[in-house]
Amino acid sequence: MTTKDAVKTSILSKRWRSTWTSNQYMSFSLPLGSILKSFITFVDSVLLRCTAIKAKRFLYDGPCFALIQSSLDRWLQFAIKHGVEEVSVNLRYLRYKDFLLPRILFCCTTLVNLRVSQCCFRVFGTVNWCSLKTLRIDYANLNNDGMMRVLGGSPVLEFLELKSCVGVKHIMVESKSFRELVIDSHVFRGRASMLKISAPHLLRLRLLGNSRGGEFRLDEVSSLIEAELNFNMKIALNKVKARANLVKGLLKKLHHVTKLVMGSWCLQVLLLMEARDMSLPSLECRHLILLGTAGHEGAPEAIVKILESTQLLEKLFLQTTCTPNSAIELNAESVGHRVIAGEEFWNLVRWRIYQCLMHLKHVEIVDCGANLLAWEPVLSLLKFLLQNALWLDKIVINSTNSKSSQAFEPSPRLEVARILLSQSKCSPSAKVILRYPFQGCPSV
Repeated sequence: MTTKDAVKTSILSKRWRSTWTSNQYMSFSLPLGSILKSFITFVDSVLLRCTAIKAKRFLYDGPCFALIQSSLDRWLQFAIKHGVEEVSVNLRYLRYKDFLLPRILFCCTTLVNLRVSQCCFRVFGTVNWCSLKTLRIDYANLNNDGMMRVLGGSPVLEFLELKSCVGVKHIMVESKSFRELVIDSHVFRGRASMLKISAPHLLRLRLLGNSRGGEFRLDEVSSLIEAELNFNMKIALNKVKARANLVKGLLKKLHHVTKLVMGSWCLQVLLLMEARDMSLPSLECRHLILLGTAGHEGAPEAIVKILESTQLLEKLFLQTTCTPNSAIELNAESVGHRVIAGEEFWNLVRWRIYQCLMHLKHVEIVDCGANLLAWEPVLSLLKFLLQNALWLDKIVINSTNSKSSQAFEPSPRLEVARILLSQSKCSPSAKVILRYPFQGCPSV
């Protein structure tokens, strides 16, 4: 609970009258429209009466108007002096973009988890975060020198997330503890801007969100086992080569990962590459997740492009429902490529994905809608896999996330399952499983 609610427990009984003062978890939230002076007085009073020797957590969620800035700095210093382990500062309605985190924060040796949003992340001295494991920075101006000091001063850091940050051009982490990196909606600065990533012990990498006019480059990521390329890069439509080189360069560095997630923008680039006979590097991926695919014209060709390069693939996951922002923008006609529909298409490309069909065991489709017509592109693919995948164990049609308006209309899914069950199977053990939340009973 918030600290305000914790203070309210003092009215429950005489024994509870002062219990809240020993609370090690401090959480303060200031909604828009609240009286700032009253809020500051309340927080000051809480900290003044605090009897806890150690502060486990300090959370502040609210605006950072001029009246709040000096107080927030004082509150953070209180938490740091009490050996705080978790700090979260989420600034909203920010008028002043230069709120500086107190220097004492960068020498907080007890800090384990830190999240800051819209804070000025200037680092002028030594960083000593010897206990820090999780670091999230949102909407911040960074620089390479400051970032290097932060990463160098965090020897046991395991997780780093940068969301909508600008200024940093190189992330280099040599620590063996570093396990996961998330770059979300990176803001590139300058026309020829680039974000280089070098982390030899990194296990999971996620490139997400909307970016504009830059490039991701992977230098040393030899330990990666999982990678997600679910970003949208704003590159001019006529710069096909730039798009292709970006995706091809990333896949070349990710050739050894066992689990790969690709979003709709990268699949769009694959479609462009397919139309121009541009090759992809060979991938060792065994688990492939394609987000926002089969419902779009031309998407089967993008799927073939990636399947052709994943010859050891064992598990394929397709999400066929797309949000407006993630839909594939280009169809095959827009890149001068003729569309061949349905089963005819898959039979023509069978020789290209033959090696993939030798290992594929598990296919899962996330529901593409209640309309049976919407299933046509997916159905032709599933029928083809049933007839050609030698060791296929199961095809799962997952409708458990269907919208409430479709919740009790299972007939299209049942019809799809019926059609698939009537098909001849290359693998005698292949099963078709429909997971659907029928009213009154679990998914089946």
